[in-house]
Amino acid sequence: MHFAFFGSGTFALPVVDALDAAGLRPALVVSQPPRRRRRRGEEEPTPVHGRALEWGVPVLAPPRINDPAALEELRAAAADLFVVAEYGQILSQALLDIPPLGSINVHGSLLPRWRGATPVEAAILAGDRETGVSIQRVVRKLDAGDVLAARATTIGGNEDAGALRDRLSALGGELAVEVVAQFAAGTPPAAVVQDEALVTVCRRLGNDDLVLDWNRTAVELERQVRAFRPRPLARTRWERSEPLDLKVVEAQVLEGSGEPGVVAAAGRDGIDVGTADGLLRLLEVVPAARRPMAARDFVNGFHLSAGERLAPAGDAQ
Repeated sequence: MHFAFFGSGTFALPVVDALDAAGLRPALVVSQPPRRRRRRGEEEPTPVHGRALEWGVPVLAPPRINDPAALEELRAAAADLFVVAEYGQILSQALLDIPPLGSINVHGSLLPRWRGATPVEAAILAGDRETGVSIQRVVRKLDAGDVLAARATTIGGNEDAGALRDRLSALGGELAVEVVAQFAAGTPPAAVVQDEALVTVCRRLGNDDLVLDWNRTAVELERQVRAFRPRPLARTRWERSEPLDLKVVEAQVLEGSGEPGVVAAAGRDGIDVGTADGLLRLLEVVPAARRPMAARDFVNGFHLSAGERLAPAGDAQ
């Protein structure tokens, strides 16, 4: 059986690596076009594109995969199955109709929970205790295809999006090997229709989602810090004579109370800020145009003290 692998980023790379290690190397890789580096001005292929070059596997990387010329190249490849993981473009019905065995997608949640582009962040923000990986049939409706396989994992109490995404991509690789091997053997797994009553959807996240709203609870804000670590990082603003933007790398929930957004204590243990319920202790921050530093070092260097205010949502950039 010949299959094409559609993938681009760091979530997709462990999936295609696992397939290759199991003797299931794709006959064709489809990836996003190379992007130009800001500093050097050189074009850099996606991680999956780079791996295909190492293997000597043909790569298709058009700006628009649904254009007629790209569809013709896909038809000429004569792949039996399309395997998708973090590709980055919407697939048309004309494209999905090409492989005789259909198309499958590796998705970073337990469908039908968290259909959409940001399932890892959504699970952390919601305080989910469990998530996982699903392999589904690709259909035109977003992440609505029948589920062929799924595997669950517990979310660690201090786990951030970066660590969780790494674990899910490895898990997705293991599951993809099992499913693709079943297709290759002529015995694809039974499909399970998603229960529409259980569907939740996560949207693409923007800069406004990064801003810490001190009128929320400390528990919610700590989840927000983890959901956006290691990047782009949650953020706030110190309201002084010249406002200073702060990114928050690490935080901790404390018992106690204080006025939302007001510093209750600042010292060697960190910066304790009032919220709607509880205190949030900032342990590591990144001041504008500087490197990450322990909150206590920030307090000493910038002379932050109790009673000063951090900006509410909508004011930080």
